[in-house]
Amino acid sequence: MSPVKLALRPLLKNPGFAAVVALTLALGIGANTAMFSLLNALLFEPLPYPESDRLVRVFRTSPQSQSWPHSPANFLDRRARNSVFASSAAFSGWSFNLSEPGEPAERVDGTVATGDYFATLGTPPLLGRVFGPADDEPGHHRVAVISHRFWQRRFGGQTNAVGRSLRLDGENVTIIGVMPPGFGHRLWGSSDLWKPIGWTAEERANRGNNWLNELARLKPGVSLGRAQGEMNGLAAQLAKEYPGNNLDCGVRLVTLLESATDDTVRRLAWFVSGLAILVLLIACANLANLQLARMMARSRELAVRAALGASRGTLVRHCLIESLLLSLIGGGLGVLLAFGCTHVLNRQSELFRPETGFAVALNLRVLLFAVFCTALTVVLFGALPAWLATRVSPDQALKAATRTGTSGRPQQRLRNALVVGEVALALVLLTGASGFVRGLERLLTRDPGWQMDGVLTAQVSLTSPAYEDPYARSAFLARLEERLSALPGVRSVGFSSMLPLWGFGSRDFGVEGQVLDPLPLTFYETVSAGFFKMMGMKLREGRFFDSGDTTNRPAVVIVNEAMAHHFWPGQSAIGKRLGSGDPADPRWEEVVGVVNDLQFPASFGNPDTYLQAYRPMGQMTHRWLNVMLRLEGPVEPVAAALPRVVADLDPGLPVAEIVTVRQRLDRHLANPTLLGRLLGGFAGLGLVLTMLGIFGVTAYSVAQRTPEFGIRLALGAQRRDLLGLVLGQGLRLSLLGSAIGLIGAWAVSRSLSAAVPALPTYDPILIATMTAGLLGVSLLACYLPARRATRVDPIQALRAE
Repeated sequence: MSPVKLALRPLLKNPGFAAVVALTLALGIGANTAMFSLLNALLFEPLPYPESDRLVRVFRTSPQSQSWPHSPANFLDRRARNSVFASSAAFSGWSFNLSEPGEPAERVDGTVATGDYFATLGTPPLLGRVFGPADDEPGHHRVAVISHRFWQRRFGGQTNAVGRSLRLDGENVTIIGVMPPGFGHRLWGSSDLWKPIGWTAEERANRGNNWLNELARLKPGVSLGRAQGEMNGLAAQLAKEYPGNNLDCGVRLVTLLESATDDTVRRLAWFVSGLAILVLLIACANLANLQLARMMARSRELAVRAALGASRGTLVRHCLIESLLLSLIGGGLGVLLAFGCTHVLNRQSELFRPETGFAVALNLRVLLFAVFCTALTVVLFGALPAWLATRVSPDQALKAATRTGTSGRPQQRLRNALVVGEVALALVLLTGASGFVRGLERLLTRDPGWQMDGVLTAQVSLTSPAYEDPYARSAFLARLEERLSALPGVRSVGFSSMLPLWGFGSRDFGVEGQVLDPLPLTFYETVSAGFFKMMGMKLREGRFFDSGDTTNRPAVVIVNEAMAHHFWPGQSAIGKRLGSGDPADPRWEEVVGVVNDLQFPASFGNPDTYLQAYRPMGQMTHRWLNVMLRLEGPVEPVAAALPRVVADLDPGLPVAEIVTVRQRLDRHLANPTLLGRLLGGFAGLGLVLTMLGIFGVTAYSVAQRTPEFGIRLALGAQRRDLLGLVLGQGLRLSLLGSAIGLIGAWAVSRSLSAAVPALPTYDPILIATMTAGLLGVSLLACYLPARRATRVDPIQALRAE
C-alpha cells in the first residue's frame, strides 16, 4: 500500500478530527496569506517603469522633517551639478479648471512637471508624444499629456484626441499624447493630466518657495549609497552659498518603490501582519497538542508496526505524510479564504481604489507564501508529536497499552508548555488589537480645539488669468461670502488655504527683539475674517480679523497659545511682531490676537511644530481655497446650492470635493479603520483557538486521569476538591502564560507607539482588562471538562483500572 493511502486511512476513519485540523489551519493560513497579499501590493510589487530599481525620490531634510519638498532654484542647481543621476525631474500635484464653452466647468486633478519627467520614468506614450525640455519654456508650455482614463472618459478613446485642445485655467492647451493605462497612478494618485511647469526666469531663481517633489534616475552602476554621498556634498555647498534658505537642510534619497506608500500605512501593515502570524502560531500550538494526544492514543498501533519491522524513520514519515495531507487541505481552504479577504480589502479600503493603481491580488509571490505557510505548519504541528510518539520502545508501548493512566512526563510537559505558549500569544494578540482599536477611538474622540461636526467643505481654484490680481481674488471672495451667507441653513462662512485636518503649510520666522538660531518653524495659514467664528475657536486675547485687515493696512497676524507662551511667557503677545528673520527684509507682522491651539484629527504623526500663526486673506489671498460652511440644518440642500452660487459668480469655476468634515475624515481614516477591524477579527480568532486548545488539553488530561479521580473519590475526596484540582492546574498554566504574554504585550505597545506616534496606545486598564478576560475564558475552558471529572463513578473507574 502506498504511503499516501496508508496515511489517508486513519484520517478517513476520524473525519471529525481531520475537519477540525483543516479548518483551523485554513483560518491561520488564510489570515496570513491575506495580510501578505496586502504587504506585497504595498512593498514588493514592482513598479511599472523600465529599470524601476534605479528610480529614486529626493527629499529635503531639516530638524523638523525628513520628507520636505524643494524650491525651483535648489532643484536646478542639484540637477546641473550632480554626476550620479542620468536624469531628474521636479513635479507637483495640481488641479486644473476645465471650462469648455457650453459645458459645465469641472476640476481635473493632474500634475505639473519639468521637461525631463517622462524621460526619467522611461514609459513611452500610448498615442502621440510626451513633453520634453523644449516644451518646458515660457510660451511653449501650453501642451498637455492626458491619462488613458481621461482619454476614454472625455474622448471615448478616439485617436484624434491628440492635437485637440482643452481650456484649462482660462488658457487653451493642446493635447500632444495619451499615456498607457495605469501610468503614474501607482505613485501619484489620480492624475488625469500632465502639463509642463514653464518657469519664468524669476521663478527659476526662487529658493524660498519649497513646493516641488523631485524624482531621479540613477546612472547605470551608481549605488544609492554613492548617490546619497554626493547629494550630501551638494546640500552642504548650497547651505554655504545660500544660508538664508538652506541652513540646516540636507537631502535624503529613497527608492521610488519605498516612497510609493505612506510611512504610517506601511508600518501599520507590518504591525497587522506580525499579529496575524500569532494567529498561525496559536493554531499550530493548538493542533500540535491535539496531534500529540492523538499520537499517544495510537501508540499501540505504532508499537505493533514497529514490532513487525517498521523503522522509526518509516513511522515518522508516515505521521508527517498525515500532517502534510491535512496541511494541504487547510492550505487550499486558506487560499480560498484569502481570496475572499482580498476582495474585501479592494472594495473597502481607500488605498486600493482603481485610480490609485494599487490592488491586492493572489499572484505567484503570494501563492508561494501560502505554500511556505503550509510547509511551516507541517513542521510546527506535525514533526514534534510524531518524533515523541515514535521514540518509545515497542515493548514499553505494548505494556502501557494494556492499562490506562496518564502519558509520560515529557509529553505532559510539552502539552503544558504548548498551553502556556497559546495563552501568551493570545494575550499579545488581544492587547495589540485592542490597543490599536482603543487608541484609534481615543484619537478620534479627542478635542481638536475646533468643532468638526456640522461643517460642509468644498474646494475652489482661482487659477485663471482673471484672478491674477490679488484684488480680483479678494473681491470675488467677498461676493462669494455674501452669497453663501444668505443661503438657508448656513450659520457662518469661512475660507482657508488648507483644511485643519492634516496640518497647515509651514515657514520659519523671526521674533522682534529676540535672537533665534536656528529660526523656529510655525504652521502658517491664510484664513478669512469669518474663519475663527465658523471653526468655533476661542479667542484668548486681543481680537479676530475683520474687514479692515487689507493690503493697504499694516500686516497683522494671530498666533496660538503655544506660540504666545513660548516666546512671551508671562507677557501679553498683543503688539509683538513676527517677521521673516532676514534683517535686510524683516516684513514685520503685528500680533493682534491669540487663539486656542488646534489639533489635526487626520494626522497620525507628530506635527512638524506646535506653533501656529494665521494671516488674513484680505492681506494675502491664495489661489487654492477651501470653502467651509457651518450649517444648522440638512446638508444636502446647501451642497446642491453651492455649485450654483459659484457658477452664478463665474461659470468657469468648478466646485470640487463637496463633503462634510466628518465624511472627509472618515474617508481618510478608512484604511486604519479597516486594519482595526482586521485586528479585531484576528484577536477573536486567536481567543477562540486558545479556548479550544485549553479545553482539549484539559479534557484529554481528565480522560487519562479518570482512574486517579476514582481512587481519590473512593478514599473520601469531595467532588469540589476534584473540580478545584483541575481548575487549579489550568489556572496555573494560564497565569504563567499571561505573565509571559504581558512582556510581549508591552513590546507590542511600544512598537505600535513607534509606528504611529500620535496614537495613544499604552493603557494599563485596557491591558489588565484583556488579561482578566483571557483568564476568565481559560477558566471556562477548564471548567467544562472539570465538571466531567466530578461525575466520575469510583466503582466504574476502579473496575476499569
